[in-house]
Amino acid sequence: PHHSETNGVAERAIRRVKEGTAVTLTQSGLSEVWWPEAMMCYCFLRNAVDIQKDEKTAYEKRFGVPFSGPLIPMGAAIDYKPSSEKDSRRTHEFAASVLPGIFMGYSQQAGGGWNGDLLVLDQENLISANSASEIYLKRIPSEQINIMKDKDNFRFPVLTGALSQPADASTNKPRNPVSH
Repeated sequence: PHHSETNGVAERAIRRVKEGTAVTLTQSGLSEVWWPEAMMCYCFLRNAVDIQKDEKTAYEKRFGVPFSGPLIPMGAAIDYKPSSEKDSRRTHEFAASVLPGIFMGYSQQAGGGWNGDLLVLDQENLISANSASEIYLKRIPSEQINIMKDKDNFRFPVLTGALSQPADASTNKPRNPVSH
């Protein structure tokens, strides 16, 4: 405040986050109701991968080690191992014991550190929801996630139309992440 010479720096940082968040949503095919999750995912990945002048990322400077988790864009198709009994019953006993999901971001600790969990939107929950308020995210340990790719390319099922969102997805807020 009261230092107009720093206003440009702050305004540029805000613009970069807004533009990055908008691109994240466009790339994923998800509606703007997911803006908060897209912003968190964009900022986390930017801090984890953008190398600064001192040859370190912001994540590495903050926590003393490079980010060692998976680098996944929001909206990418994944399979996950269910951790709840209810979800386990949804798997077929003679097939892989995983469920299809969509990667939504990184579960963070206070201060911005990563706790090892990923935020996942269950595809069945997305398909069966009548409104965005019926959609909730799951926290799944990263080692229980399998990233679905076509060759080296991430798959984005909402963007390609393989999955759709509830009609009111642009006006209703989804539920906060819960541990399942």
